Amino acid sequence: MSKYWPLIIIVVLSLSVSWPLLKSGYFSHQDDLQVIRIFEMRKCFADMQIPCRWVPDMGWGNGFPLFNFYGVFPYYLGAILSFFIGYIGASKVLFFFALSAGSFGMYLLVKSLWGKLAGIISAVLYLFAPYKALDVYVRGALSESIALTIIPFVFYFAYKLIISSKKKYSVLFSLSLFLFLITHNIMTIIFLPVLAGWLIYWLAFSKWKSIGLVTTSVLFGVGLSAFFIVPAFFEKKLVQTESLTRFELDYRANFVKVRQLFIDRTWGYGTSIPGPEGGMSFQIGWPHWLLVVVSAFSLFISKVKRNTKVLIALIIGTFVLSIFMTHNKSTFLWLQISLLEYFQFPWRFLSLSIFTASILGGFVISAIKEKWQHSVCVAIILLAIVLNWNYFKPKEFYSINDAQKLSGESWDLQRRGALLDYLPTTALEPREAAQDRPFAVSGEVEISKFINRSNRWEFLAEVKDKAEIEVPVYYFPNWKIKVDGKVYPLSYNNLLGRISLSLAPGNYKVEGSFKNTPLRSVANAITVISIIGLAGFVKWKKQENS
Repeated sequence: MSKYWPLIIIVVLSLSVSWPLLKSGYFSHQDDLQVIRIFEMRKCFADMQIPCRWVPDMGWGNGFPLFNFYGVFPYYLGAILSFFIGYIGASKVLFFFALSAGSFGMYLLVKSLWGKLAGIISAVLYLFAPYKALDVYVRGALSESIALTIIPFVFYFAYKLIISSKKKYSVLFSLSLFLFLITHNIMTIIFLPVLAGWLIYWLAFSKWKSIGLVTTSVLFGVGLSAFFIVPAFFEKKLVQTESLTRFELDYRANFVKVRQLFIDRTWGYGTSIPGPEGGMSFQIGWPHWLLVVVSAFSLFISKVKRNTKVLIALIIGTFVLSIFMTHNKSTFLWLQISLLEYFQFPWRFLSLSIFTASILGGFVISAIKEKWQHSVCVAIILLAIVLNWNYFKPKEFYSINDAQKLSGESWDLQRRGALLDYLPTTALEPREAAQDRPFAVSGEVEISKFINRSNRWEFLAEVKDKAEIEVPVYYFPNWKIKVDGKVYPLSYNNLLGRISLSLAPGNYKVEGSFKNTPLRSVANAITVISIIGLAGFVKWKKQENS
């Protein structure tokens, strides 16, 4: 007990913020697409579409390349879990993981820097950050939440690798970086520059002795994730990305006021619109930002080593920058850095704010006199719980099972959810659900035995008069068609940009299959080579140390 009491505290407190997820049924949230995404990923498993890129039921039944661009790790994990606990159960377990697991990573990180008490304070602050409640119980932003769970482990393993030069931390750093890179694109862009600064600081501190090992580990992490990050970046021109930045998703409409960040404690389940009227809370959290202020004063009034002062000053600077990026005074930066427009919501930088604030809270404990540390720890923990615990609950909880969630009106709502996010550039927004089978645009044809899977489809066609047949599947590179086993030309120059073909009179078996582009094939190969390389690296290190 004396050894593991901090972990026990984190487990107990984690249950206090995730208790609604232990109830039967499901809870309301804005991005209510987690169940269908897990369902679609499991279809990919069944069809051996690995890595998964195309999903057949979303896009209002026309399909679209969701997992070619949208973070995949939560849904691979969710699909595996769904075999044991169903789709809703898997979704809730993932949300539970997103709420609680990151605090263990934060504890390990800060404990390695300043001891157990500092670690437990940072873990509790990270656990009770209001932004995490917002992500899970209001927005339902599963991928972003899981990215925030993984990132403390990335920083921890990076630190341990540089300080110890041990091979196990090299592998763990590579794997955690890999998982982070395939979880949420925007979190990747926010945190990678900070991670780079973290690596440079500790490499300089250790006189660059581990630079070779760090470089190798980073290359393995990036290489493992190549199957996802390479197409996600280089094939973005194949989808209508302008839909991700228009109207209410324009960053100009989503800046936050200073009062919302530091003072306002109202909590709601509304949307993000200019000012506090939308009903969504964007507070940094009490006592989170107060401890940042205290940490700044601690640099001057406490006896802290020079290298630690530099580190804390950099972390405070990162916190300040993250807050600045949420306010409209930072507009000039948003205009200069075109990539930022895809962030949509400037308040997403609060993810970096709570990360840095939690670390600084741990530093404050380490900077005060030892005789006061326990008392101050108890006070901070109580404040974090009392001031923020009430945010960790959904607006409503309702009784529903998998069959109900994936049928009827609920199924239809999920199929047309986020309709414009990854629509192919050749497609138009549908005004109704896709037909349940191919149909004749012209001519006379009888369609039978239509099967539509995640990466292929097929049907039988009895053509009585020359016909143009439209398949209820959007075209996207590289869909290919075979007719009676022979490659056949396709078209997508119809109203919605769906796959179509012309057939003369006769009886045919028509098959469609989703193939990799050369870029995707190269990206997949890089991942396979990285897996082999990492396995060889581990074996080589074992032999070297034996």
